[in-house]
Amino acid sequence: MSETKVRIHERTAVKTATQERGAVMATPVSKTQEKPATGVCPKCGAAVDADMELCPQCGWKLVDYCTFCGAPMRPDDIDCLECGMPAEGVICPECKTRNFRSFCVKCGIPLSRAARMAVEKAKKDPKVQETARLLQRMAQLHAELEEAQQEEALEEEKHRELSELEKEYQALMAKVGFKPAEAPKSAPAKKGRKHEEILEEFKQTVKDANKLMEEMLPPAGTTPQEQRNYYTARKVAVVEIITETFWGIDPQDAMGWLCNHCKIMHESPQQCIYRDFGGKWVSNSNWKMWTVVDAGTEGAVEVHNYREKTVYKRE
Repeated sequence: MSETKVRIHERTAVKTATQERGAVMATPVSKTQEKPATGVCPKCGAAVDADMELCPQCGWKLVDYCTFCGAPMRPDDIDCLECGMPAEGVICPECKTRNFRSFCVKCGIPLSRAARMAVEKAKKDPKVQETARLLQRMAQLHAELEEAQQEEALEEEKHRELSELEKEYQALMAKVGFKPAEAPKSAPAKKGRKHEEILEEFKQTVKDANKLMEEMLPPAGTTPQEQRNYYTARKVAVVEIITETFWGIDPQDAMGWLCNHCKIMHESPQQCIYRDFGGKWVSNSNWKMWTVVDAGTEGAVEVHNYREKTVYKRE
C-alpha cells in the first residue's frame, strides 16, 4: 500500500443515514434527560415532543406557524402570507434537501430573502470581519503547529542517531589506543518558532475568536426566526462553499453552535428542532477536523459532501 497522504479539511457533514434523508442532526456534548413523547410526526409517524418545531427523524414541520418567519398559518395555506415561503418547505437548489428554515440545514446556503439580506448585513459587520481574520489565523497556526511538531521529532531522532554513532566511534578509537578528538560544534540550524510559542498564540487566538463570537448579539426584540438568521448568517459570511468528496477520519466542525435548550453542539442554529431559541457560537479549540486519507485507510469512511467550509478572509 502506498504511503498515506494526509491533508486537513474542515468538516462539512457527518455521513449518516438519517442526515441523508434531510433530518436535523447534532453532535452530543453532554447527556440530557429524555422527555416522554407527546405526539407523532404527521409525515413519518415518529414520536415527537410538544416543544419541537421540526421532527427529529425526517425534519418535517410540526407547528401551526411559519418556521421561516414565525407568522401564523392555517392548515390549508400553501404559502406563508407574510414571507411567501412554502408551507411544505423549500428544496435546496444546491443539495436538494427539503428545509423548513431560512438556511439549508445540510449545506448552509441562504434559501429565503430574509436569509440573503442577513448574510449581506453580516459581511459588513466589523466583528464578523475580525472573526474571519482570527479563524484564518487559527488555520495558519494549526499548520505551523504540525510543521513544528514534525521538525522537533526529526531533530530529536537525528540527535539520538548522532549520539549512538559518537559512542561507537569512541569505542573503536579506544580499542586502537587513540583518544577521540572533540568534534567541532556545528552552527545551529535556522529554525522556525518553537511548538510552545505557536501553541500559546493559537490558544490566545481561540480565546479572542470566542470572545468576539459571544459579542455578536441580535437586536433586542427580534423573533426566534430572526435570531437564527442573524447567527447563521455570521457563519455563512466567514466560510467559502466548495463541492468535494473524500475519504476522511474524525470529523468535527471548526465553528459549532452550543445550544442552550438541549445542551448539544449543532452545526448551525438552523439544526435545533425546538421552538425556543438560544445559544452561542464557539470555536473548536482542539481544532479536530476531517483528516483526509487514501481510500481504504483503516478507520476512514467515504464522505460525500455538497460543500467544504473553508475559513477565509473576506475583502
